[in-house]
Amino acid sequence: MGWRSIVEHRRRDLLSIVPMTLLAAVGAMVWLGVQTSLIWLAAALMLILFNQLLCSAIARLGDAADGFETGLAAFTLAYTFVYAALPGALVLHGTRTSVLAGSAMMGAIALSSTAEFVISRRIGAAALAALLLHVLVTAGLTFKTTPPSQVALSLVAIICFFGYVLQYALHREKAARRMAEATALAQAREAEAASANRAKTAFLATMSHEIRTPLNGILGMAQVMEADALSARQRERLSVVRQSGKALTDILNDVLDLARIEAGQLELRPDPFDLRALLVGCGRTFAALAEGKGLSHDLVIAPSAEGAYLGDAGRLRQILHNLLSNAVKFTEAGGVSIAARFEAGRLELTVADTGPGVAPDEQERLFGRFVLLDDIATRRHGGAGLGLAICRELARRMGGDITLYSRPGVGSAFMVTLPLARVREPISVQNAAKADTAPGLRVLAAEDNPTNQLVLRSVLRQAGVEPVIVDDGAKALEAWRAGRWDVVLMDIHMPVMDGLTALKQIRRLEVAEGRARTPVIALTANAMRHQIDHLLAAGMDDHVGKPLDVAQLLGALDRATRLEHRAFNVTHSQRP
Repeated sequence: MGWRSIVEHRRRDLLSIVPMTLLAAVGAMVWLGVQTSLIWLAAALMLILFNQLLCSAIARLGDAADGFETGLAAFTLAYTFVYAALPGALVLHGTRTSVLAGSAMMGAIALSSTAEFVISRRIGAAALAALLLHVLVTAGLTFKTTPPSQVALSLVAIICFFGYVLQYALHREKAARRMAEATALAQAREAEAASANRAKTAFLATMSHEIRTPLNGILGMAQVMEADALSARQRERLSVVRQSGKALTDILNDVLDLARIEAGQLELRPDPFDLRALLVGCGRTFAALAEGKGLSHDLVIAPSAEGAYLGDAGRLRQILHNLLSNAVKFTEAGGVSIAARFEAGRLELTVADTGPGVAPDEQERLFGRFVLLDDIATRRHGGAGLGLAICRELARRMGGDITLYSRPGVGSAFMVTLPLARVREPISVQNAAKADTAPGLRVLAAEDNPTNQLVLRSVLRQAGVEPVIVDDGAKALEAWRAGRWDVVLMDIHMPVMDGLTALKQIRRLEVAEGRARTPVIALTANAMRHQIDHLLAAGMDDHVGKPLDVAQLLGALDRATRLEHRAFNVTHSQRP
């Protein structure tokens, strides 16, 4: 701790020392009279003012004031000696009450000196030395009429008192130093942890991008091939490819969700949603898998639960998908069910199965990260042991929780309890999978990866669209200026000019040249929530992630073209 910290200490101390000085002067008038007390008060206030001016000068000089410590110590010696004159005079007055008042004031000055000793030994020692000198002078003036034995005892008492004060000051300094070291170590570790967390987030974002790029080729072409005429064996093999790619994507999404949770970046986006529509959609997603295993699948919604709610439907769907996926995955006979009810202001959703169940002593551990209770089953069914941990964290972020009720050999029931508010507004549901992309739609796509170009061209051709594809942002900007486009699909990481720079130039030229706004959709492997928010804030009209989902892409094209026609009333016949 630098000696210049005394500047801040004395500025704070000013709030208490001025009132105490005024109180001491007024009190001393009882024994010393008005004149003596006022003279001391004037001297003390002048020293206090000079002390503040000196501290302000040191603060302004900053590092250049390093040589001022000795000067401040010398001033402190004189300052404390003059300030201690009043308690010394009270002691010399000789009455019991005046001696008591003077001794109390001397003790307060000594205690105050120990605080500065912690900051600077030199300055604190100067204050203590001035006080000791004043006490010895006062004692010497009273010793003329005092027996030698009493003089000796008084000197021992004075020495013991100041020895104790010095010991206390040293102990306080040591404790303050340890505290400062501990605080500095904690701050250094916190900074190190924050740096490691940023590095981890950056690493995960990079790895997510790099892994999603080849996955885009696998899953994209698998979706394209599904529309071809295939034999039953070929379709079965293609289904294995697509399911394996989807499983890898799910694991990747779980890892990213876990990173968001640890970084405190997981955000909830509450909007009105219809509960029945959400549950029916979740049930349909896993109905085919359940039927393929001969499992029954039921949905029961109590009348009290019907209607619309305000909440993050996407995150709730993620929780239910994970629970349903596990239920279907680990259940070999019987069935899976979803039940919903609303009681006491809380929505309760229960996903039950007739699977193997979980032993009581293992149930809580099941919600831990990377926990896999059955290694054999895990190897057979896959998974990283993150889903339930993320689901519980999501539920708790929404103000609720997930509870497991299970009996080995009977089955399990996961109850999701959420304090969601009811809403009365009608919910409009759009099915993006049924997007109607008009043949002849003018689509410009900027994509530098040859595999992704092939996937994109194949997907759009099946929808009746022949895109113009360029491989960097500069070519995309040039092509945009040369013609009129219904939609631009823009990758972000490209050579020569990246996607955001190209977007910025497009938006600038639209204003400068008076051109209608062209919908630009980010088509990228940047899939973390803060990355998507950044893209939309930069001027993107929508976001489609990689690996490419055909329904999501066609839905984005449908939204973009409908938005364009509604905003600018432009028809295809006006385009070259």
